[in-house]
Amino acid sequence: MKHTKLILFSSLAFYCQPAVTLAQTESTQQANADNSQVERLIIQGQRNMPQTEVDEDTQKLLNVAAVMGDPIQAVYTLPGVIYDSTESAPAVRGSSPFDNHFMLDGQRSGPVLNNLYGSAINPELLAQFSLYPAAFAAPFGHATGAVFDLRLRDPKAQPLSAVVDLNMLRTSVLAEGALTENQAFYAAYRLSTLQHFVAKDDELEDGVTVTKPPQLSDYQLRYQWRPGQRHKFTLTSLGVAEKAGINLSAASDAGRIDPENIGDAAFNTNWHSQQLRYQFFGNHGQQLNLAALNLQQNEKASFGDAQFYQLKQHYREIQISWQQRLNAALSLHAGAEAGELDVSYEYDLIPYYCTDHQQDCQANRGEREQDNDGLTQRYHSAFIDSIWQLGSNVRWQLGLRYDKERYTNAAMLAPRTQLHWQLSDTLAWFASAGRHQKTPDLEQILPKVGNRQLDSPKADHYATGGSYQFDGWRLKLELYYKKLWHLARALAPAQDSSGQHYASDVSGSARGVELMLEKQLTDNWSGWVSLSYSQSERKDPVTAVSTEYRLDTPLVVNAVLNYKLNPHWTMGAVFTGRSGNRYSPIIGARPNPHHPDYLLPVYGELNSERLPFYHRLDVEFKRSSQLFGRPAEYTLAVRNLYNRENISGYYLLNTPDSQSYRIDKEEDLGIFPYAGVKIWF
Repeated sequence: MKHTKLILFSSLAFYCQPAVTLAQTESTQQANADNSQVERLIIQGQRNMPQTEVDEDTQKLLNVAAVMGDPIQAVYTLPGVIYDSTESAPAVRGSSPFDNHFMLDGQRSGPVLNNLYGSAINPELLAQFSLYPAAFAAPFGHATGAVFDLRLRDPKAQPLSAVVDLNMLRTSVLAEGALTENQAFYAAYRLSTLQHFVAKDDELEDGVTVTKPPQLSDYQLRYQWRPGQRHKFTLTSLGVAEKAGINLSAASDAGRIDPENIGDAAFNTNWHSQQLRYQFFGNHGQQLNLAALNLQQNEKASFGDAQFYQLKQHYREIQISWQQRLNAALSLHAGAEAGELDVSYEYDLIPYYCTDHQQDCQANRGEREQDNDGLTQRYHSAFIDSIWQLGSNVRWQLGLRYDKERYTNAAMLAPRTQLHWQLSDTLAWFASAGRHQKTPDLEQILPKVGNRQLDSPKADHYATGGSYQFDGWRLKLELYYKKLWHLARALAPAQDSSGQHYASDVSGSARGVELMLEKQLTDNWSGWVSLSYSQSERKDPVTAVSTEYRLDTPLVVNAVLNYKLNPHWTMGAVFTGRSGNRYSPIIGARPNPHHPDYLLPVYGELNSERLPFYHRLDVEFKRSSQLFGRPAEYTLAVRNLYNRENISGYYLLNTPDSQSYRIDKEEDLGIFPYAGVKIWF
């Protein structure tokens, strides 16, 4: 249903413009230190200390200009990370956005990035945000691309307080405080403001009318009980809901592209999770973690001529892990996870069997299908990870992970290793390697429109590099290589006599080098510049030809500046520049066999052209002040300051009356101002 979702969300693109404003803002500090994947596993202490503050690297992301304090949006300037406008999600080091895995407090999460805009987590509650772009350690799985690891902070044991944030995109309120001497909580709620600017029956452009004003809301609740220094109980509840709808007439661009888009288009998605976690802190660095998760995701969409799909996913998962320092030279970390996913779905639609390495999805159009069914996926995993201190300057991490998924009967034993060598007080070298796998995309293994026998996508990751620190500056260089195999390929219905729909026989690779120079906060300013060069390709097993991947982006440059003008004013700026994505050019048109008055595009060689170079500048000013006698902070930002017209793709636009067509371009959002105020009570 991925192609169906693309049609729907493209039709609703006017709602997602703020999402591009946030999601394509590319500025940040490298979230992983040289040895962060190792260091985050070291036992730091034995006491049950509340973790109520944000860590240093995450705070740098929160300070990035023009992302409204949302570090998940700032991730798009990490070296090797680009924004995929097709899926509205990050792609990391030559992998697909669907190859990534998002974790929240050590377990899986619902979609952290919203369809409309922004992320699902209130930045006031974030303690740590880490990106593991390749060769991540054994505790992390379910991904062949990257792992995004988010940790919420503990509630503060303080008198009841509140934070109110009023801005152009959404309004939020956070209440927090102690209940007793060893119990505390926080509760946060956010509601979008888009529904106040767009009303029902508003005409957005020719042939596009609002039927359901866009609305986005989310909530975060956490209760914590600490009965002594060795025990901690944490109950967390999260939820997100978003909906929007429009009507597309034959005069709309979407209707002129394909008449099957004509009609009402709407979506309504939500997810809710509850997690109960117990932590025990013992002697000699011992730490026990027990967690249970209940996660429900619901998605419903309708479009065109009464086409629709409805998908419900219900995860139940338990997890246990143990960490212990055995002696001065060795620490162990082991854990296991078991879960079950119940899926129920209903649809009535025209399927398009397609993957992101095929240029013409219309060529794989199937016949209209209806189904109402369900399936159950049971999965479990286990890992053991060891950290060896080989002398005072060398640290070696060696781990092993096992994953088993019973629906497709896929299993894999994956070794992982990392090495860090502190050559001097200022110079370090590191290297890592590992094997990884993920479950095939759900739509590709459904009984009627998928293939249950698909192999799980797999990848081998390798990375090495070094860092040098001097006079408040830090320089980091990293090289990486990924080998990918068992990627999905869609089968054309006309040649698919066995009705498999998909095969897992595409392979690929990605390689690159990343350079980052960072200045710490001195002389009232800080910032960083990152430069990356990469190549990514996929090999078609039928033609045995390797072609650049559609998200192949050889050159990416990011520059970030934060400057303290005076005790009350700060200024931030972000410059982003990158090679345009690959695309298959439209070289002509052919009759649409299903709609004789319309034409379909004829594509040239797969991914043989590249979009124009993308660049823009974002700026932001903040002022600390007071409002109603309370501390306040004012923000004024402008995204795409010089109004660069960045092209994100091309499409064929039919003119049915004259049986002709023209090729139009899709453009990213132009200049976009933003203002907000935050008040502390």
